[in-house]
Amino acid sequence: VTYNVTGFIEKNNDLLFRDLSQAMWKAKHALLRSLFPEGDPQKASLKRPPTAGSQFKASVFTLMKNLYSKNPNYIRCIKPNDNKRPAVFTDGLVRAQVRYLGLLENVQVRRAGYAFRQAYEPCLERYKILCKETWPHWKGSGRDGVQSVLSSLSIDPKELAYGHTKIFIRSPSTLFDLERRRQQRVQELAALIQAAFRAWKCRKNYQEMRRSQILISAWFRGQRERKKYLKMKMSAILIQAYIRSWKSRKLLRELRQQKCRAQAATTISAYWKGYQTRKEYKKYLRSGASDRIANFVYRRLVQKFFLGLKDNLPSMSVINHNWPPAPYKFLTNANEELKKIFHHWRCKKYREHLPPKDKEALQDKLCASELFKGKKSLYPKSLPQPFRGEYLELKENPKYRKLQTTVNDKLVMADHVKKINRGDGKTSSRILLLTKSHIILADLKAAQPKTAIALNDIESVSVSCYSDGLLVLHIREPSTADTKGDFLLISDHVIELVTRLHQTMLEATKQKLKLQVADEFLIKFKQNNITVKLVKTDETQGTAPVCRKKGSHRMEVLVH
Repeated sequence: VTYNVTGFIEKNNDLLFRDLSQAMWKAKHALLRSLFPEGDPQKASLKRPPTAGSQFKASVFTLMKNLYSKNPNYIRCIKPNDNKRPAVFTDGLVRAQVRYLGLLENVQVRRAGYAFRQAYEPCLERYKILCKETWPHWKGSGRDGVQSVLSSLSIDPKELAYGHTKIFIRSPSTLFDLERRRQQRVQELAALIQAAFRAWKCRKNYQEMRRSQILISAWFRGQRERKKYLKMKMSAILIQAYIRSWKSRKLLRELRQQKCRAQAATTISAYWKGYQTRKEYKKYLRSGASDRIANFVYRRLVQKFFLGLKDNLPSMSVINHNWPPAPYKFLTNANEELKKIFHHWRCKKYREHLPPKDKEALQDKLCASELFKGKKSLYPKSLPQPFRGEYLELKENPKYRKLQTTVNDKLVMADHVKKINRGDGKTSSRILLLTKSHIILADLKAAQPKTAIALNDIESVSVSCYSDGLLVLHIREPSTADTKGDFLLISDHVIELVTRLHQTMLEATKQKLKLQVADEFLIKFKQNNITVKLVKTDETQGTAPVCRKKGSHRMEVLVH
């Protein structure tokens, strides 16, 4: 090895100072942090940074420490063939390698001395199973234990030599014989262990079978004796029950006869006493006195009922359905009628104190109830939702300025809807404006009117009976509007939209809106008519209806 020391001093002064290492440590990349571990602020040191010489010295020290901690073994490898094939040995190639590696000389030198040597303790631990004195435990020293083992095996003393800490064996055949004997002894011990384990397992199974047999026999005998005892007990109980039942029936018949005789005597006595009393006081009673007494009692009871009802009237809350019960059975019908009259009067008082805005909202809800109650599944969910009418905030949003100038003060409702294309069943967003005379459909992006439908041109409206927002506007033929036929729309506020359309048409045309609630519609277009069939499914839960075109004359709408 040739070393070049030119420039070694300058290289040794090439230090990486602390501030540079800390700057590289602050980088977020994991590789940079692993290259500069000395920049960690938690491991900051005031020592001078290591130089190249000190790093080289530390590396050499670590290498030497690692080498001294190992037990070196020299292994010579022989290449069996040139083709790198398994289980193929080239005789000439192997002989040449054995000659130039010096293996023959090593074997001759090894045979001249003692080929095998081992410390006493490992040797005793390995071969103590060959001697009864050392197996399973030896309490003496390792050398004595090894001597006992080898002397009991009748080995030629010339083959052995005892050192201070090791045993020496001359020929490999002696060592092979020891290994053969040890292998044979291991097999014997394994067979002994297996036999002991099998005996223990069989004995345990036999004991478990014996305990099970005793337990089963005990349970069987107990069950048999219990059945005998239960049969005897049930027989005794049955006999006792029959005897007691006979005595009880006999006593019960006697008691019933006594009771019937007592009731008959009491009845006869009462009738006789009544007859005697009526006969005695008949001359003191005027004609018709009983009717007058009955009317007097009836009036007193009714008066008492009304006075009690006056003090127990329920509160004026229209949701309070409590009402005092009738004290007498003949006042039940009258009590129910009074309850209905009081409730109607209470509702009338409640309506009189309502503000005009709330009264108008209730009228809208009442109109929606007349149109949809019991017909559409979506109606119960719309009850707690107030009717807002204007959902787009036309006055506040400058984008809808053109639409605001179009409707002026005639706006009734403004909302977002989706128009279903008759060609492919796809939807497009539109703005629906309901005025007192028209329905205007405007483009959502441009905010410009595209279609205006007069209320007189609307022949009828169809909605589905499910929980969806499907709406069909059927147009009269011919109509003043330039339309291609009926309109199929989807609205999130279909209940409010149809209700306000009904009220507006009733106000403008003095005619009620023709409303159809069904699951199949016929939509008329100028080119052809399309039958729309509604299919109820759970796929559209929480979403808008899904339209599928099924040919030129059929369309399916998946609703929930």
